[in-house]
Amino acid sequence: MKFLVLLFSDSNEFQSQKIFPAGGGQKKSARERSMEWAAALEFEGAQKEVAVLEGKGWTSGRLINEISAAAKNAAADFVVYADASAAFLDLPLSKKLIQDHVEYKAEYTFADGYPAGFAPEIIDSGAAAIMASLCQSASAAEAQKPVCAQSVFNIIKGDVNSFEIETEIASVDYRLLRLDFLCASRQSALAAQALAEKLAAAGKQGLLELDGQSLGDKNVLEICKEAAAEIQVLKTVPAFYNVQIEGRAAGKFRFSPCEPKDERMPFEKFEALVKKISDFSGAATIGLSLFGEAALHPDFDKFVLCALQAGHKIFVEVDGGSLPEFIKGGAFERLNASALLDGEARSKIYFAVCLDAQSQETFSLFHQGSLQAALAAVQSLSAAFPQTYPQLVRVAENEGDLEAFYRFWSDKNSPSGGKIIVQKYDHFCGRLPQKKPADLSPLERTPCWHLRRDFDVLLDGSVPLCRDRFDSEILGNAFSDSLSEIWQKKNSLLGEHVQNKFNALCGNCDEWYTFNF
Repeated sequence: MKFLVLLFSDSNEFQSQKIFPAGGGQKKSARERSMEWAAALEFEGAQKEVAVLEGKGWTSGRLINEISAAAKNAAADFVVYADASAAFLDLPLSKKLIQDHVEYKAEYTFADGYPAGFAPEIIDSGAAAIMASLCQSASAAEAQKPVCAQSVFNIIKGDVNSFEIETEIASVDYRLLRLDFLCASRQSALAAQALAEKLAAAGKQGLLELDGQSLGDKNVLEICKEAAAEIQVLKTVPAFYNVQIEGRAAGKFRFSPCEPKDERMPFEKFEALVKKISDFSGAATIGLSLFGEAALHPDFDKFVLCALQAGHKIFVEVDGGSLPEFIKGGAFERLNASALLDGEARSKIYFAVCLDAQSQETFSLFHQGSLQAALAAVQSLSAAFPQTYPQLVRVAENEGDLEAFYRFWSDKNSPSGGKIIVQKYDHFCGRLPQKKPADLSPLERTPCWHLRRDFDVLLDGSVPLCRDRFDSEILGNAFSDSLSEIWQKKNSLLGEHVQNKFNALCGNCDEWYTFNF
């Protein structure tokens, strides 16, 4: 028996940063640690070969074809595949996966319920060849997407019933926390570093050492338990910046207690803010629609291009009734004609078109104008910007349209190509009437996602503790203060959440489980 250990590297800057204690005052990088794991991995006397796939800019299809070719060239029975950015690959859990794979004659074996970065995936060599053929057929669309942590399974899903699959399921499910220890971004690298430092401070650094004698997930579960209780792991740097650039609103239905006003953010202020965001978070997603209709800003195109040029993704909500006029306006025409917008750049601009209905009668409760005109405008917008999503905020007034809305827009032949958002209603901690038709909140409460990931900025630069507290508990000013210092002021409240303590406002909030990018 022979197996091939394949490490994939996209050559990102974070996998090579020496941030993990290595004894004697030395430090190692995630890539060095993953290479040590690959060298130490053994299984019942089987032959082993180790290789690295250097794949900067690869698609998932290219990855699968390279895995198949490497397995064939090495004459390996199966491939143990992992990311070179994974600093915490665990030997006992890896060996358990291989044991199950061999014992049950599986074609694909993976671990589920654990954070990313602890376990490899096991792929039978014959199955790798079949997956390569799927990239030309059932999984062709998925094969064109960039490599991600789920690339292998996403290709298999094209014909999942054709594979013998084994799963090692965690006894404690950590998926709700969305912990990620692949050092492929600033957020995940900081989380991994904070976890290593937490374990070292607690005298538990041995949990991260290569243990060739044990079998199973005992070490991983202990590490996860420590991670789930550490604020610096749960909250690194903001991933989503929600910025109010326009004070005026559109639409007839009141989804926010924030009163509209005829004010807007100067572009020069936003430009300086984007520079601070880049320095603090690296790449992030910047929303432009906090408490206002961003498309009404006369410099809308300049805001989008500024954030895009800095390496960020952009999210914009557009009122469906106003959309036909917006796409005829100068700001949209300038944006659409910009020489900076190639295909890749356009895919980083996300539009959510607020329709909230599938009939003219219901549409008129929420927006001005014609639903048919809005549908035509969505088609035009989708043609220019592929990441266009018709959106319905689910409330009692449009519950009767929900099924028709979903059936129409989820169809691949719809004007959006099957893209759709159904969003829950936010009553802003009881400040708006309770209109949600169903309670979708999880049974077990976890720390608030928005405290962990979101950074809200109002027109004047004020930063509230969270979006639902926009007119109170201001933490600082993003234009004049350090973003890092403002961000750290959220820690005390997040610490209460970690201890399952929720004050009056948080206790009356049901946005804690919703996730922005």
